[in-house]
Amino acid sequence: MGHLDQAEQTVLQAEQQCPEGALRAEVLGTQGVIYINEGKLDEAERALQAGLANASLSGKRFLQTEALINLSVVALQEEHYEDALARSNEASNLARSIGANLQLEKAVGNLGWIYYRIGDFQRSLINSKEAERKASELGSVKDQVIWLHSAGLSEYRLGDLEAARSFYEQSLGLAQSIQNQEEIEDAHVYLGFLLLRLNQPDAAAAHIREATSIVGLREYDRTGLRLKLLEALLFDKKGDKQAAIKLLLSLQEHAAAAPSVQWETESTLAHLYLEIGRPEDAARWFQRSIETFRRQRSSLKNVESTLPFLENANDIYVDYTDFLVHQHRPDEALKVVDASRAEALADGLRISTGKAKSTGFQRRPGLNARAIAARLQATILVYSLRPKSSYLWVVTPARQQFYQLSGSETIVPLIQLQTKMILASKDLLSQPATPGRSLYNELVLPAQGLIKKGSKVFIVGDDALSGLNFETLQTPGDDSHYWIEDVTITNAKSLQLLSVKQTGEPRYADRRILLMGDPVYRKDDYAELPNAASEIRNVAGHFSPNHRVVLTGAQASPGAYQLSDAGQFSYIHFVAHGTANMTVPLDSSVVLSSNHDNATIYKLYARDILKQMLHADLVTVSACNGSGVRNYSGEGLVGLAWAFLRAGSHHVIGAMWEVSDVSTPLLMDHLYGELAKGSQPDTALRIAKLSMIHSEGVFRKPLYWAAFQLYSGA
Repeated sequence: MGHLDQAEQTVLQAEQQCPEGALRAEVLGTQGVIYINEGKLDEAERALQAGLANASLSGKRFLQTEALINLSVVALQEEHYEDALARSNEASNLARSIGANLQLEKAVGNLGWIYYRIGDFQRSLINSKEAERKASELGSVKDQVIWLHSAGLSEYRLGDLEAARSFYEQSLGLAQSIQNQEEIEDAHVYLGFLLLRLNQPDAAAAHIREATSIVGLREYDRTGLRLKLLEALLFDKKGDKQAAIKLLLSLQEHAAAAPSVQWETESTLAHLYLEIGRPEDAARWFQRSIETFRRQRSSLKNVESTLPFLENANDIYVDYTDFLVHQHRPDEALKVVDASRAEALADGLRISTGKAKSTGFQRRPGLNARAIAARLQATILVYSLRPKSSYLWVVTPARQQFYQLSGSETIVPLIQLQTKMILASKDLLSQPATPGRSLYNELVLPAQGLIKKGSKVFIVGDDALSGLNFETLQTPGDDSHYWIEDVTITNAKSLQLLSVKQTGEPRYADRRILLMGDPVYRKDDYAELPNAASEIRNVAGHFSPNHRVVLTGAQASPGAYQLSDAGQFSYIHFVAHGTANMTVPLDSSVVLSSNHDNATIYKLYARDILKQMLHADLVTVSACNGSGVRNYSGEGLVGLAWAFLRAGSHHVIGAMWEVSDVSTPLLMDHLYGELAKGSQPDTALRIAKLSMIHSEGVFRKPLYWAAFQLYSGA
């Protein structure tokens, strides 16, 4: 009934009369829910933890489930996302084990909210839709409203505004049918943001009025804060920038408990100050918004939380970069771009510096791009694609040059067409006009004068370029050829990682290799690889018997890898099927033989690869889709190759698509032949590919050699 004071007094009386045990757990759980509704999150945490302890001692799994669900709500409201995730996962497992369908629905829905908050909008949408379906089946209308909100928010962030609007309108109608004022208010706020984005300020204003009439004294709770942000955006849309700034400055003072609202507020202030001609103030607020975001990110420790988190604030880095470019400060803009790259990868390698104290736009004090290029004796190309105009920084030992390129709306369709032609087994050099020629003109030609033939080139691209192999670009003129003929290309994740790159000889002078593959597959699960055995023999032949550990057949299992002490090897090579998981990239795997003690465990998952520190100069994943298929902002493709880099490998070779079991053994034989001669991985892979390009057979086509990319770690 909303009489929270009376409810609190009543439950306190019950607590005083209640002994330890299951009944006390129920009383404390009720008390925690009341505190959540009152916004007393510290008191809610204490009551619910005490209730959980009583439920656990009494063996009451249902009460444990409820306590964990409500504890996840507390953690989520405090923006302690990893605690919320752990509690919701535990609650959902308990609910399934006892058949508590309503509690399972709530736990799954909470997971949707948590994934939304950490920036994993795809997983959020999946969980929210599942929870909404369960709530509908159970007749829980209020829960339906909440999960419809969550699904709408995810669709909004994924760019499907019509789907978002449909979810919001459904949730508003249901909330009105049960007269739940809090959920009605939320729906109006969400619709207000969407309508402003659709440039319908009058319609948005109507929803703002409805929400304002409900918020009352709760103007500084989470919904109240977002409502004030929405009001400020409406002022701006109607041209009253001073009123918008005044409201945002007031909001910023109250938003410390909600960092996500705070960095949005600070970013909006930056834009407004820029629009009224105060660039110094704009720069200050851009920097503050990045600092707020990075402080919140620094509270995350789990890789599955940090991976998608940049999605929440990628626009801030993009907008600050644009601001600096337009202020004719491209060198500072490069630092902003690099500050948003490979954060999760650097975390795993323990080379991130001062996360909580960092200003965000200069992660590593004194980062000197030209000095990095000089030490590597290479040219570094750093790309940042934007819809209308993209950016390129060319860094050589002698100079650093900035260029503006065509927008992603021009470049991305060319990349897609180039990939389509490669996968269709086209011989690109025989075609009169190809997207590869256009891409060379767009991406490389502006910098061509700074790139010497025969030099090393490091590509530091963003997620839009993750699916492009620059080696397949074709030079202009009558003597058009693949760019790999002119340069040796390595893909890098960030300048920061390149700044600590190992050079020279491999870490281990004895060049030991761990070689795993040609597994025994269960019938009907995976097709046999007829040429896997020959690939293993060829690769092994480049190492003396006392410098190789070869695990094949039943010995090539996930358990064997975990017991192999993989950190002692200079090289690690897998010959097997590979899987790439779009929804949960850390569930990508190398498909091996079953563990001898458990026939159901036959995949070496990316998440398990992270558990063992590596020092290898090169890990080669001779399998399909080893590069991964899911892009994360700042990280690029995440899958097996990324996992091996984060585990510590200096270089990884991974495939961007399905590879041929016939041509791959030839490529790998050439690769390891060159490594045996003392070549570095980049040179060895290039020579191996050129041997195929210059052959007379079908393997000269990019389909057979271009799938494999070399990725540089640290």
